[in-house]
Amino acid sequence: MGTSTSSSGPGKDVPFDPPWLDPLVEEIENPSEQTPEESDEENETQAEEDQSQPVEIAPHGRFGSARRYLGEYLQSGDENSLVKSLGSYSRKGMGGAANLSRRMRASTSVGAGLFNFLQDVRDGSTPKVQEWIHQLSAQNLSAQELTDEIIEQVLSTGGSLDEESCRDSMSQAMSDLLIRYPDVDLLKMNDDSIWTVMEFFIANEALNRIFLDIGQVFESARVSPQEAVFRMNDMREYLKAEVSAQLQEVRKNTKAATTAELNNILQSALRITFEIFEGEI
Repeated sequence: MGTSTSSSGPGKDVPFDPPWLDPLVEEIENPSEQTPEESDEENETQAEEDQSQPVEIAPHGRFGSARRYLGEYLQSGDENSLVKSLGSYSRKGMGGAANLSRRMRASTSVGAGLFNFLQDVRDGSTPKVQEWIHQLSAQNLSAQELTDEIIEQVLSTGGSLDEESCRDSMSQAMSDLLIRYPDVDLLKMNDDSIWTVMEFFIANEALNRIFLDIGQVFESARVSPQEAVFRMNDMREYLKAEVSAQLQEVRKNTKAATTAELNNILQSALRITFEIFEGEI
């Protein structure tokens, strides 16, 4: 995991969605050629408009139960405690699974963009992509270097926490794919492989979000660093399996989805996953 757990998490009396989220999603989905000054001015205007809209405020102590159950999981490794932590995190901490999936709309937008880009690269669908592939073919890049180049093409905007998380999750997802399928060609991936990347990416993003909000429990729990890493990896594998199961179900019969449809598919998989967790508390 590349995302630190040292944050104390969101404070009290804050909105579920930060005011900068919509401008970030807009920039991810519609990259512009604005100068930083122009972008700042636009964000300020957007912030002024957002202030006139009703804002849903998160309740006090929103993550208390999620932290308690997560601490129990760290101590015991009990899967039931983990599920209760995830369910409480979603229901009370994030205002429900639908809210949680909307809060992660920057992640799903990046995921949809990655899906489309990997298809475009495989098909050589535009002169720009063909030129990019031609330049890479002369460089004899390693798998990690090629992953870095792909990420730069998909997400080359600013350095917000959400964007850094997405970069980390994309890199991890591609690494996981190469572990599962060592012979895969990252420039010629079939749809099944691309969907597998989506499963890994969204699961990593969900885990990153959880770690940012309640991950300080990993540092305060009375377990050894080795045990904490083991539990973290176990939690990650559990989330990957659950998200994968829901995404495979939601995407059935999907062959040529638009970017908006892909975004909806990824958000639906997240929502259903956490609805299931909520049902266990």
